[in-house]
Amino acid sequence: MTSLRRGPRGTVRGGAGGRAALTATPLLLAFVSMACPQPSPSTCPTSSAACPMPAPSYDADVGPLIARYCSRCHSPDGGNPRVLLQGYDDVASTSQRGKVLFQLSSCRMPLEGEPQPTAGERELILSWFACCAGGACPR
Repeated sequence: MTSLRRGPRGTVRGGAGGRAALTATPLLLAFVSMACPQPSPSTCPTSSAACPMPAPSYDADVGPLIARYCSRCHSPDGGNPRVLLQGYDDVASTSQRGKVLFQLSSCRMPLEGEPQPTAGERELILSWFACCAGGACPR
């Protein structure tokens, strides 16, 4: 099993060859929800998300929330253009998935002072990530 460690800016990285342990998404989600301080109890998840049936879709459920809460800063002209979250391909990419999951589940993103998702919206996004554990995320 690949060990996890925190990299720069709080990102989670895998120990073996720098590969992130993305196949362990449910395990990572459970770890993060238990181990990270939760600065905003009213909107931070208190339990690990599971993939519901039917699974949320990116286009109908998650995409509009990413656009509302993430895309303004995570765009070519935004505050963090190094991490683009402009659509499904950005959010669902295996290189981004672990980073987004960690930042969202630990309530580090969106930054304080920015519009925040409700607890239900945050849980919806996290449950969508739980559905990605088998490989491709639901479109």
